Amino acid sequence: MRLLTLSLIAAVLAATIGLGRALDTLFYYVVPSSSTLNNDSVLVLEQIGQELADSLNVMAQPQELIASWPQQGRYHLSIVPLSHIQLPEPLIKQVAAGEPLLLTNDDEFSLYFYLANQQALLLLKPTFTTSQHETGELKLVLTLLFYSALVLLIWMWTYPLVSRLINLRHSAQLFGRGQLDQRINVGSVSYVKDLEHEFNHMAQRIQNLVSDVKLLSSAVSHDLRTPLARMRFGIDTIIEEQNPQRQASYLERLSNDVDEMTCLVEILLDYARLEQAMILIDKQKVELNALVQQCITAKNTPQQRIDFQASNEPCWVIGDAKYLKILINNVLQNALQYGHQQVAVQILSSENQICLIIADDGEGFAEDESELIKPFVRGKGAVDKAKGHGMGLAIVQRIVEWHEGELIIARSAQLKGAEITIKLPHD
Repeated sequence: MRLLTLSLIAAVLAATIGLGRALDTLFYYVVPSSSTLNNDSVLVLEQIGQELADSLNVMAQPQELIASWPQQGRYHLSIVPLSHIQLPEPLIKQVAAGEPLLLTNDDEFSLYFYLANQQALLLLKPTFTTSQHETGELKLVLTLLFYSALVLLIWMWTYPLVSRLINLRHSAQLFGRGQLDQRINVGSVSYVKDLEHEFNHMAQRIQNLVSDVKLLSSAVSHDLRTPLARMRFGIDTIIEEQNPQRQASYLERLSNDVDEMTCLVEILLDYARLEQAMILIDKQKVELNALVQQCITAKNTPQQRIDFQASNEPCWVIGDAKYLKILINNVLQNALQYGHQQVAVQILSSENQICLIIADDGEGFAEDESELIKPFVRGKGAVDKAKGHGMGLAIVQRIVEWHEGELIIARSAQLKGAEITIKLPHD
């Protein structure tokens, strides 16, 4: 908006001062007046008038010369008795001393010279000044020219502004109709560049929120399916089981599944509130070795071995333990689903960051990394092997962004399968 303010000030100054001075200069150039005479012209007229006054002063009948003076000439001559002129005493003394007297107004000027022998004043008046009628017409023309130029200047200033506002309105209408990818091409010269940038940021924010709603709904389906299946199986088993001890065991497992679902729903709701209300996640010091070991213990099975190589030193990161646990579980679940027999987990620590590396011996990823981290995108080799919605890596990527980390997808050099590297800032 700074450019808009500066351009408005410049337009106002140009309209009021620039145009006014230009037309004033043009008017005084076209219409000569006493104010436009320079000193040289006045001096020449004073010399001419003084020579005429000296000649007339010694003549016996100066009125004859005045009567024979051309009436259509550029100068008008007349002799005015001193008694017929009402002048202040200082000016009369000035003229009597032999100095010419110059009297001016807006339309004309007059030079008076003293005729001592005649006790009169010689009046020399130029006749080339513009008449009042002609001056009025010229003023009208220049006034119309001024307002025409003012309208043109205002149009030149408002046209880029109005065009950008129309473009902004059009983009807002398309965005309101559901075209969430609509953006404004911000020009290099725009009065409302800040407003256009803010619109683009707002549009991107809304598009992200809509995507997050889809991401949330799919994440619920993705992560709640397994405990719901276990609960249904447990309920069917309890109905058929007659042994009270086994029923109690199954009920305990159902209780654990309900707790897991409750915790997951709370986390997903926190995720939604985080994006919609832009609240800060509860970052605290988390020891990554212990958190990874906890997730591995819950997912380790005899069919697939998870080899964990922890760091020799405690690895403290600043983050939210709940979301970090979702991150680790999603990557581990992908490795267990798409790997064959072995999954390797390693934590490397340096001065600036901590690297969590999870690799498997599966087929790996054939797609580009930027595609795999999008919601609802699954690897081509994983479509027929396991059911899902392709939300695991999308959730992982979002959690990594929250923790100011980096997600790297590659192929494992040792296990020949997929390798997920998560880099987090060191505490």
